[in-house]
Amino acid sequence: MASKAKSRRQQRRHPPTLEPRGRMLIVVEGAKTEKFYFEGARQALGLQHGQAIVVKPGQGTNPKNIVETAIRLKNEAAREGNAFSAVYCVFDRDQHPYYEDSISRARDRKMESIKSVPCFEYWVLLHFRDHTAPYAGMGNQSACDHCRHDVQAAWPEYRKNHQHLYTELCPRLADARQRAKQRLAAAKAEGSDNPSTEIHHLLDAMQALRQFRQAR
Repeated sequence: MASKAKSRRQQRRHPPTLEPRGRMLIVVEGAKTEKFYFEGARQALGLQHGQAIVVKPGQGTNPKNIVETAIRLKNEAAREGNAFSAVYCVFDRDQHPYYEDSISRARDRKMESIKSVPCFEYWVLLHFRDHTAPYAGMGNQSACDHCRHDVQAAWPEYRKNHQHLYTELCPRLADARQRAKQRLAAAKAEGSDNPSTEIHHLLDAMQALRQFRQAR
């Protein structure tokens, strides 16, 4: 009798693992801009919310909070028997503390960091033109402020919290992807990641997830 009771307790503590499948968690810095962007990409790829991709804002806007949110959500999903096959933490360099530590912590937990230097708007800018000069703060203007100014000059319609950001930028995506790749290669050669972005890596992973699920 005791053996049966123990067996039932073990079943409650360890929910059955579902059939392995591609399921992605994306934890972003922005509660609106970045979340809207990746939700738009998910919809364009025909990937179902929850079952294929979950996009969540971090509980806080610095890299440390984003990574900790991702760890919590990853662990919760595993305990529920619905584990994520890949977890991505999306954050800016900006002037955030714990930036390098957060990258290391994500790596130790087998999660990927998707970084933009100085900020996500650099990825937006690459849809319109190349930019290789480093960004720096000056006076009361941060590096991100200067980057957003360049975006506004290249695309006057841009505004933060744009709900259809991915859809409007999509026709220029190939150009942005090519410029981002070239800039990352140059940054590696120069030993400086300012400016650069890895957003295209995450879009590639989303596309690969779509192909994986379609092939099943």
